[in-house]
Amino acid sequence: MYLKIYKIDGADKIVAACDMDLLNKTICEGDIEITISDKFYGTDTATEDDLVKALKSAKNANLIGKRVIAIAIECGAIDEEGCIYIDGIPHAQIL
Repeated sequence: MYLKIYKIDGADKIVAACDMDLLNKTICEGDIEITISDKFYGTDTATEDDLVKALKSAKNANLIGKRVIAIAIECGAIDEEGCIYIDGIPHAQIL
């Protein structure tokens, strides 16, 4: 997976994570179109532990992909009901 952490004012964090096979792809369903850009999600690879650690200290997150979402659900960061599916790909935001 790819993981990028944005720091705002040195304290709050926004976590962006996506599955490796989705980077730089565009997915569409109905009126929804998302480009999963390396400019936003980064190009640094991460482990499951890296993602869990980042989510535990994040105020906001943008997550996309089956593996990333499964990890976020497993660690309690999100509930499955909080996900939407775009072209069969799960996506969730923590605000």
